[in-house]
Amino acid sequence: MLVLLAVAVGAAWLQRRTIARGFVDRELARRGVPARYEIEQLSPWRQRLVNVSIGDPRDPDLVADWIELRTSLYPWRAEVLVAKAGKVRARGRIVNGALSMGSLDRLLPPPSGKPFSLPRLIVDVADAQLRLDSGGGLVVLGLSGKGMLADGFAGTLRADASRLRIADCALEGVAARMQVGIRHGAPRLDGPVQAARIACADTHVTQLRVAVRAALEASLARWKGSADLDAAAMDSPLGQLRRLRGGIGFDGDVARTEGSVALRSGALAAAQVSAGSAAISGRYAFGGTAAFQGEVALEGAALPASLLGRVAGYGNVGQGTPVAPLVRRLLHAMGEAGRAFGGSAALELAMHADRTTLRVRRLDLAARSGARLRFGQDTGLGLDLRDGGLDLAGQLSLGGGGLPDAAVRLSRRPGSRELRGTGLVRPYVADGARLELSGLDFSLRGTAGDVRTAMTLSGPVRGGRVDGLSMPLLVHWDAQMLAVNPQCSMIGFSHVAMGGAVLDGDRLKLCPLGPAMVRWGPHGLAGGIRLAQPELKGSVGDSALRVAAEAAQLDLAASRFTVTRAAARLGGDRPTRLDIGQLDGSFRSGLGGEFDALGGQIGAVPLQLSEGKGSWHVENGDFLLRGSFTLADAEAAARFEPLAAPNGSLRLHDGKIDAQAAFVSPKHQLPVGTVKIAHDLARAEGQALLDVPGIRFHTDGLQPSDLTSLTYGVIADVDGLVAGTGRFGWSGDTVASTGHFTATDVALAAAFGPVQGLTTQLDFTDLLNLRSAPGQTANIAEINPGVPVRGGVLRYQLLDSRRVRVEGARWPFAGGELVLDPTVLDFDVAGERRLTFHVKGADAALFLKEMAFDNLDATGTFDGTLPMIFDARGGRIEGGELRARTGGHIAYVGEVSRQDVGFWGNMAFQALKSLDYKDLTIRMNGPLAGEMITDIGFSGVSQGKGAKSNFLIRRLARLPLVFNVRISAPFRQLLDSIQSWYDPRRLIERNLPSLIEEQNRAQEGAKPAVQPRESAPVP
Repeated sequence: MLVLLAVAVGAAWLQRRTIARGFVDRELARRGVPARYEIEQLSPWRQRLVNVSIGDPRDPDLVADWIELRTSLYPWRAEVLVAKAGKVRARGRIVNGALSMGSLDRLLPPPSGKPFSLPRLIVDVADAQLRLDSGGGLVVLGLSGKGMLADGFAGTLRADASRLRIADCALEGVAARMQVGIRHGAPRLDGPVQAARIACADTHVTQLRVAVRAALEASLARWKGSADLDAAAMDSPLGQLRRLRGGIGFDGDVARTEGSVALRSGALAAAQVSAGSAAISGRYAFGGTAAFQGEVALEGAALPASLLGRVAGYGNVGQGTPVAPLVRRLLHAMGEAGRAFGGSAALELAMHADRTTLRVRRLDLAARSGARLRFGQDTGLGLDLRDGGLDLAGQLSLGGGGLPDAAVRLSRRPGSRELRGTGLVRPYVADGARLELSGLDFSLRGTAGDVRTAMTLSGPVRGGRVDGLSMPLLVHWDAQMLAVNPQCSMIGFSHVAMGGAVLDGDRLKLCPLGPAMVRWGPHGLAGGIRLAQPELKGSVGDSALRVAAEAAQLDLAASRFTVTRAAARLGGDRPTRLDIGQLDGSFRSGLGGEFDALGGQIGAVPLQLSEGKGSWHVENGDFLLRGSFTLADAEAAARFEPLAAPNGSLRLHDGKIDAQAAFVSPKHQLPVGTVKIAHDLARAEGQALLDVPGIRFHTDGLQPSDLTSLTYGVIADVDGLVAGTGRFGWSGDTVASTGHFTATDVALAAAFGPVQGLTTQLDFTDLLNLRSAPGQTANIAEINPGVPVRGGVLRYQLLDSRRVRVEGARWPFAGGELVLDPTVLDFDVAGERRLTFHVKGADAALFLKEMAFDNLDATGTFDGTLPMIFDARGGRIEGGELRARTGGHIAYVGEVSRQDVGFWGNMAFQALKSLDYKDLTIRMNGPLAGEMITDIGFSGVSQGKGAKSNFLIRRLARLPLVFNVRISAPFRQLLDSIQSWYDPRRLIERNLPSLIEEQNRAQEGAKPAVQPRESAPVP
């Protein structure tokens, strides 16, 4: 029996590999696991397999060059004591969050339900590697080491991934080398984990290295450790960090982990701030909720230059108003503080499933400029990041470095959601400006709140100063809007001085335009201010000032304002006035607008503006106006017709007005001249310079009557050029004007006859009233008051717009002179105007030659007087007389034949064609344009040389004959009548009906006051 048993045991021992393979193969087949292996050694205490391959032969799940187990056999069980392996390669993947090893999963025992613990197994792994498909990238895990798993194992854990995606983050160049040690069943990890680049959404971290030291409990349910972090850079939309270093401690389990954090960066650059370094320290926790409590700090911080530039760009806010110096000081202090500052804040962050809250317990900022901002005490500032809810309790203080000194105390009563605060703002002073906020009181209710205070402002304005400008302020806001002063309130001031003007202290009632004076909401800025019939009083120098309007309003939504029927009066009895029917303006981009129905007058200056319309704007503090207007004489009896200025301009700078305009004649739209005005409002004085480069008058175009009615009945049919300059100066109620004008080669029709080639220079001592200095001189090429005279010189003086003092005039006349006596011509009185002409030394031969009497020859010298009277009936000569100084001779030198006059006529003509006379007198009376009565008296008549004589004629020549001849004919035919007396052909050839017809036509013609150049009727 023993032999048989020994033989059986020996046979089984000899067949142990076959038996084992069969058992293993059947078990693998039962579990559906394909496998290939070779048994190199098999005993109850040691089993060694080589060339092991499990899974699909073409792509096995595990490959090992050898695996060795050492076991211990007991009667009731077998126990694996040691597991060794050489080079092992396996594959795995994450499926639904769990690790799957492919066909190896079917070899694992089912979960026991017991807490996890490491087995008491000695492990010796030379080189094991797992290629894990994580779903976000391939991770190659490696393990080598040896020792008791439950206590004493030591080895190295490796992990490598070229690219890995976890949630929304992408990792590149991931590598880990961890030393693994197990003591008393609790694993410990120690080693670096690094990544070349991590990108989570828009946040990027480069060259990250984390030195991990972690200890786990035996159940792997708790952990504790630290991580030393070092990153080259971190970039995100919020900014960039350089060289982030620090440590993070952790302690927790699967339900909650907490720890401490202390990180410091190098340079920080964010959109709104930069710093030399930033730091965060404190404690954190996450699990069901996440929380952080600690401190953040900045060192060497500065606001970006672009932001500081924008802040500095507001330096012109309120330019020319009392707030300008305050704004400049505040912005300068903010700029200096923003260039170099540092500080810290104590924060609490809590992230719950349904909300996230942030609370600032303390804030302390200090700038190199000396500025400081502190907030603390009580519960601090709380913000609900989900709905924007805010709670605040503490004290905020500000000051130093040029900032206003302010302290605000915040409080909240128990059980109330209302946060109330009271504050103190010390007077803020800068360059003569002062701002006070008194009675600062505010309340907060969630996202709503109110602020009440009273503002008092004093300071310089452009060209002046405002003192004691006071107004109550009520500000209300909620989650949707902010409103300022929803009800009417009074604004007051104690003193306003501007541009030489001083406004007395007064109070005005301001009312909101819409629901509030200022309203800010989802649709932007709205609201405005209304004033009804504002009226202010003051003075400019010693002159009283009154400013009033029918209504005014400011519309913030449209960035526009309107003033209706504005009126300003400066002075007493004859004030400078300015009236504007409608003034509209916009302040959206600069300050400017339009005006309409503008009119005005400067004090006693008798010129007034009307129908003004155009645009205005403010540029560098100056008020500029451009538009059209009409200039008219302010006197009841206008001295000139209204002139149109289509494109005038005005600039008001520092209380001084500079204006200019070019005027045209409204009827013909022809340029007349330009005016430049300078006026000092404070001194109530100024001047206007008139420039008339040249007005060209034409008989069929522009006439003086188009510019002034004063020329009616004085001159007409003007043709020529008039140019000149004028100056009007005024001071108070005194107005003075001078001017210098020239008229060149002017032709016209005047009351005393047509004029040709008039050239004169006029020096006005009172241009407004057309008064000139005495001794003005006019050169006249030709004037024809009935007898054409040429080349004369007239001396005169304009006494006013309707009176001319003629100081005298001389014309060369037939070898002698025609002299005009001094007189005054008054064109404002419908009476007689007398001109007395004296003929001195006129040569008869030259006179006949000038009159084109070619068939007459005469000798003798004439003197005489021609008194001329002009009135509404025209011009006439009364008592005119020409007398020969001594005897003379007159003869007809033309040809005549008997066929012309007959025998007796020829005999008479031959006897009388040459006469010598001793006395010759011509007396003239009658209208220049009508029937002139001329009496001609001859005495001492005898035959002259060349006359034929006979017995009868010689008898007659012995008689003392006196010839008295009366000629009644139009004046311009007078000399022709005299010629015909010596030329019988004219008497014979002219028939009586022709003479009567010509005379009747002259008598029936109109008798105008102004005699035209061609003696034709003139209306």
